[in-house]
Amino acid sequence: MAWRRLALLDVALLALMILASRSALLLHEVAGHALPAKILGAPDLSMRLSVFGGGTLQSTPGWEPKGFGSFVFHLGGIFVNLATGAAAWFIARRVLKRRGLLHAFLLFLGAGSFGQAIFYLGNGFYYGEGDPEGFTALGLSLERLRWLWLAMVPAFGAAAALAARAWLDYLGGHAPVDSPGRRFGWTAATMGAVLAAYAGLWALTWNSEVDVTLSRRRLEREVARETVRRQTTPPPPVSATPSPPPAPVVTEAEVADRVPRPVASIAMLAAGLLGAAIVLWRARPVPTPVDFPPASIALPTTLAAITVGIIILMHR
Repeated sequence: MAWRRLALLDVALLALMILASRSALLLHEVAGHALPAKILGAPDLSMRLSVFGGGTLQSTPGWEPKGFGSFVFHLGGIFVNLATGAAAWFIARRVLKRRGLLHAFLLFLGAGSFGQAIFYLGNGFYYGEGDPEGFTALGLSLERLRWLWLAMVPAFGAAAALAARAWLDYLGGHAPVDSPGRRFGWTAATMGAVLAAYAGLWALTWNSEVDVTLSRRRLEREVARETVRRQTTPPPPVSATPSPPPAPVVTEAEVADRVPRPVASIAMLAAGLLGAAIVLWRARPVPTPVDFPPASIALPTTLAAITVGIIILMHR
């Protein structure tokens, strides 16, 4: 593959990744959370989206869905991502005959939706935060369900392996994939470079008010819990050498040890890399010609730029 063609392909793939990730985010927040909230009677909603990361949905203070509605509201985003991801994957793998940019977009949307749902669900169980809070509406304890993050590790690895296998079929139309070295090398030059570029864009546009990690939410909850405990704990009896009362303001450093280390994230990412590596090493894809005229990258790059611009303008 000529360097010019490789550069054009990487630009096109980056644009498609941006469009797919933003589409999955909108489906998660709007169809999965905002729509159920409105149906359940939320009086007011406000949504903030990260340019390249996640998003938040806030309702009127004090409003909280009850019963099964809480289950639907909290887990709706996961269900929507799984359903739309499966549909996109089926269309890409079973319906489309041509493996052009639309095929690649649907692969990104399918694999990304599934991967994001599994990864977020696993971290939610691990930290006891986020969408899995919906299970408490069924009378279940998140503390007792914490072990379920372990099930997400092989699930994420399997999803990565399937994505890598589909990617090799697509890559085979652009570059030789007849040996492990070539499969690893061309994947690094294409998908690896695109993922690195996307991660760099995310880091450059990081917004602490929107890109809130589950570990951060757990830390904030521990601060709130400790604050309530100090406010409700009766003072110790007066003694000859009284000890000073605890400070009324709880700092994050005081409760940082109560937040688990990111073992779940590391384990899932490691499983994903292992699953993809096994496929790249052992797979024998059949090269299929891909329709990729250079001018075709104009549409996805334009749409990606417009999408990013709209998200930025939403918060000004």
